Amino acid sequence: MTEYQFHWRPSQATRASIPSVRLDAESRLHGAALALRQFAELGCDLTTPLAHLDLTDADGGKHTLLVEEVIDWLNHPDQTDFIRRERLGALLE
Repeated sequence: MTEYQFHWRPSQATRASIPSVRLDAESRLHGAALALRQFAELGCDLTTPLAHLDLTDADGGKHTLLVEEVIDWLNHPDQTDFIRRERLGALLE
């Protein structure tokens, strides 16, 4: 299971106010896309410049993905079925 934390205003957000979800997914990018859907539903502004996800893997490994990297990956034609199956179209609007 990987923990995904959404960051958009690092200087103003406190640790307690940083939205976080835990997911099992096929890959980091799959999980990041699913996490973004949840953060968007919570009202997080995914379009804020430098908005990103901090990922912590089950083994403690840490990674960072910019929201725009995830969106670029979703725009790849190979992801059409995933987008449809998981109802992620709103992330691309």
